[in-house]
Amino acid sequence: MSFNLVDLVKGQFGGPALGQLGALLGEDSDKTEAALGAAVPGLLSGLTSAANADGGASLFNAVKDQDDSLLDNIGGLLTGGNSSNVMDQGSNLLGSILGNGAAGSLASAVSSLTGIGGKSSSGLMSILMPIVLGMVKRKVFGGGGFAQNAGGLLSLLNGQKDNIQAAMPSGLQNQLQSAGFMDQISNLGGGAASAVSGAAGAAGNAAGNIADAAGNAAGHVGNAAGNAVDGAANAAGNAASSGGGFLRKFLPIAAIVAIALFAWKLLTGNKDVELPNASVPSIEVPSVDVGGVNIGDEIGGIFGGATDAISGITDSASAEAAVPALQDVTGKVDGLSGIWEKVPEANRGALSGLVGSNMEKLTPMLDKANEIPGVADILGPVTGPLLDKLKAFM
Repeated sequence: MSFNLVDLVKGQFGGPALGQLGALLGEDSDKTEAALGAAVPGLLSGLTSAANADGGASLFNAVKDQDDSLLDNIGGLLTGGNSSNVMDQGSNLLGSILGNGAAGSLASAVSSLTGIGGKSSSGLMSILMPIVLGMVKRKVFGGGGFAQNAGGLLSLLNGQKDNIQAAMPSGLQNQLQSAGFMDQISNLGGGAASAVSGAAGAAGNAAGNIADAAGNAAGHVGNAAGNAVDGAANAAGNAASSGGGFLRKFLPIAAIVAIALFAWKLLTGNKDVELPNASVPSIEVPSVDVGGVNIGDEIGGIFGGATDAISGITDSASAEAAVPALQDVTGKVDGLSGIWEKVPEANRGALSGLVGSNMEKLTPMLDKANEIPGVADILGPVTGPLLDKLKAFM
């Protein structure tokens, strides 16, 4: 189902609602309309980045808890006594999800670009936040075809990137970049760095436990296995001590533990030694910006679009209907191919791993769709080249 989230949010302020919003903010209709046109895509862009930074968990919880009934009476919200309560709620949500620094930067940019007052701009952001979350909630939980979890939320937002970008007024993105808007979101409270550091520590401990067990087993065949596994454990330990820097280096922790396991099996002759629990927490691969394009977001949008298209196929007719969406995904892959060579070599491994993990989920879904009579002949000419192009990133 095709929709434009920017237009849906802005559409809540049609008719008399725009004048009511201006009166609430103390601004004339022209400035209010211009500010609304900048604030909605700016806010959605920030929410998309915040969601991708932590896998969508924080934003999903906020969306799930949002009372979306306010969408049914926007006029009453803007003119009634509840407006101050909603604005207080929105201000708190902005601070917790985007961070006060990023929220302030967005409000300042909208104010500078449109001439609306700084206080009015901040108030606009606060009133918009619950409305945006309410609209997103209706799409995720209202039978829009999205999984009702953080992954479904990410799929929705990443699938709207083109609409958000197209709605950005000229000059807004430059102002946000100058203000460090996205950096402020990424660094919100150090939460991402702390989470990754903790996960790295857990991986280091897991690798250390493996090293101990493998070292004991290796005593039967020499010290070579113990040294090999200890080396992997030390690498994981170094990753743990790097904290936030670990995000920047894209160190694949799970791969380190896998190397430790492999070294133990190879050099000990795969002796039957019981290993301690070595579960490794999953790590959200960070995004890489190349020429203003967020490569991580691009990959998420590509697979989100492909998954949405394929998941709706139940017969040959729905397969035909899915072809344009899959062709659009192929176009995005072609666009990514054009800038892939500019991705720093040190970052390609993690991004390739992200593509690979998504391919492991997409391929079985496509195989299942192709089992439906007549579907393979319809999808084959589109999905065959698409998969080949995606594999080039692995």
